[in-house]
This record gives sequence, C-alpha cells and structure tokens, in this order.
Amino acid sequence: MSTERDLVQKFATYAESRRYTRRQIVRAGAALGLSATAVNSVLAMPAFAQDSAASPAADGPVMVPIVGAEMSFDDIKAAIAEEGEVNVGNWTYSANDALIKRFQDYIKDVYDVDIKLNYSGSQTPSTYITDLTSAVGAGDNAPYDVLAIEENYWAEAQAQAAEAGAPMMEDFLPSPLVPNADRVLETLIHAPTSVGFQASASPGITINTDNVDYVTDWDDLADERLKGKLLMWLPGDITGGGILLGTAAALGLDYKDPAQMDEAIAFLVEKVHPNVLKYTNQQPELEELLKSGVVDAATFWNGVARKFYFDGTENFAFVVAESGQYAVNGFMWIPAKPKHPVLAQIFVDWRLSDDAQFPDLEAWDITEGWWSELHEGLMGPSYEAAIPEWIAPVYFDYFPTIDQLATLYKNVDWEYYNQHNQEWYDKWLEGIGL
Repeated sequence: MSTERDLVQKFATYAESRRYTRRQIVRAGAALGLSATAVNSVLAMPAFAQDSAASPAADGPVMVPIVGAEMSFDDIKAAIAEEGEVNVGNWTYSANDALIKRFQDYIKDVYDVDIKLNYSGSQTPSTYITDLTSAVGAGDNAPYDVLAIEENYWAEAQAQAAEAGAPMMEDFLPSPLVPNADRVLETLIHAPTSVGFQASASPGITINTDNVDYVTDWDDLADERLKGKLLMWLPGDITGGGILLGTAAALGLDYKDPAQMDEAIAFLVEKVHPNVLKYTNQQPELEELLKSGVVDAATFWNGVARKFYFDGTENFAFVVAESGQYAVNGFMWIPAKPKHPVLAQIFVDWRLSDDAQFPDLEAWDITEGWWSELHEGLMGPSYEAAIPEWIAPVYFDYFPTIDQLATLYKNVDWEYYNQHNQEWYDKWLEGIGL
C-alpha cells in the first residue's frame, strides 16, 4: 500500500514531466487529496521552487503583456534602464522607506540597474481613483503604474470603465514577469486585471480575552454583558460595510435582498446600539479605549489584536466569526496606459515573493510591529513554509489557516455593494441618531 510519501514522490515526478506550474501543482495536489504539508513539500523541491533572486526571463525570451513583445533577459534589463522608475499608489506603512529600498535593491541585484520606486502612501485611496479617472478622460498616461489598494476600488474602477466605455486598467495576467501569481489562491485573483497581495484583511471584532469569552459571531454584539463596553466604528466607509455584511450573515439574511438588509440594520440599531459606549472613526482613540480597559470589544480591522501583541499586550484577540468574515483585501492592478509597464509587472511579482510577504526583520531593518503591517495572511499553501521562526509558535493565533481562508472568508459582490452601501450607511446613521 502506497504511503503519502510515495504518492508525493510519484506526483512530483509526474508534475515535473508535465512542466506543471506552481498553481497547477496546488490544484492537482488538492484533487489527489494530498495534505497541505505534502503539497508544500512538492513546491519546495528544486524543480518547482521559485528563485526570488532570478529573473523570470533568465532561461530565455518571454512574451511580456502590455508591451506585447517577446523579451530576453537583456531586453528586460534594457527596458528597466529606460523606464528608470515606477510609480506605486498604496497605503501609509511604517515600513514604507524599507519597502522602497528593498525593491530598489532587488532590481539592482537581479538586473544590475539602478531605479527609483516612487511610493505614494495614502489612507484615502479614493484620491487615486479620482486622479486616474481624470487621466483616462484626458487620454493621458496613468499617474500610477501600479495601484495596490482595497479590492472595492478595483471593482469601482471596473464599473466606471464599463460605464464610460474606456478601460481603466490593463490586462496583464497571466504574465511571465509575474510567476508568483501562480502561487496565489484562486479567490485572490481577478484575471486578467488584478491579483491580491493580502489574504485576510477584514473588518471584524476585537475582544479583550480577559473579560470576554462569549463573542463568537457578529450577533453576539447584542449580548447585554457588553452594555457600555462596546466601541463601534462610525458607519460611513468600508469598515462599516464589513460590519453590515457580517451582521446580515450572522442573522441568516441576504444582504442583496433590500428587506432583509433592513432587518440587519434594524438589529444593529435596536439590539447592538444600546451596548455602544461610543462610535469613532479614529484608530488611535479606538486602540486607547481598548488597551485602557474602558471597552472590552471594538469593531475595526483584524490587525489590532496582533498590533497589541507585538507591543507586548497579549490579552486581545480577533474573532473569526462563525458565520464568516467578508474579506476586503488589497489587490494590485496596473492602470491604463502606464508609463513603466515592465517595472510595474516586476513590482507586482516582487510584492508576492516570500521576501515581501514575510520580510526578514534584519535584512529590512524593521520592527516586529512594522512587519505585522506588511503581512496579511497566507496568499496560498506554498507560502506556509516561509513563516518566520520567530512568529511560528503563535502565527495561527493571529492569522487564519488556509482552511479558514477557504471556508470562513467570503468574497463580496462589489458591484452590488458599491451601488447600495451609501443608503445602508444613511439608514444606520439615522437609526442611531447621528
């Protein structure tokens, strides 16, 4: 009788003979019933391991999307030298400077070219969409080569493009310059236009575990034991949107049925609101009220508990709701008519590399807290092998497993959401008197 070890070896031999991509290995391994550990062992074999310090074109010419030309390593190197820079719109990280340096060093190491990464950080990504819309309307080059922002903005740009009859982004996937996309879960790819770089970003509930052990789902926010001890994020943005969608799911309601969504909003107004000490849209205030013990639970993004952990406070946890989490991950896409299309694709690939997904603290010269801002869960099974030793013992206390990502993290119908979220916020705000 064949052991799993024998099956792994046979599968690896077959996959190599068929020249399987990493994505095909993950799919086929799952179909064969191989465990995640077994699949990871195949992906780690020399025949399939991705060398993060080598060019995807090292073995010969490749057809490069957007450029529409077959390019050798030397061609790509020349294109990088000619482009000279790449413009990326993202968020404000504590480690922005380290990220910039690391990517520039990567290009120097692999292609021996000095380039500049112009990295724009904003906590209001809607400004990027406004800038892009103006450029598209004027027929100009995009002001950014890569946008790495929440998935809902990608959906918004897609909707605007359909309405205007003019593309807002480039088709570039699959791309030989982005081989790491083959490692990413299917739920985190919108081929041919975008790929996620986060796996588990989600609005949700953070609790003080010293005082709360009864919150397992969104509807538990109505528990009377939370009266005066609950802080809620102010309705009006995607954070509140995630709370609305999650509440509907916990109540067994369909958020795309207007009458049922009214029920979910009524529950938040009539059952949850009486427990609320305060509504806020200021993260520092939220963190202070949690850490000081003024409140025992707060609705915000999933990173709060692990941020506290890295600051030395361990009595907080993010609740992965039993009914599920609506994910609002960051996705990368290349706006229409980028000025630097080759470097844009290389940046996307690098952001999906082990080096960027699991930054080395010493090599990047960053703190553990800064690390926790950059990493947002496993992008696919092959990434699990790269979890750093220093966080491995508690990693799954603060990040979901691949199985949880597959079963408890839900995708949003962004077209419907973008059409209706403002009316939901308005009804919620009116109900709570704000």
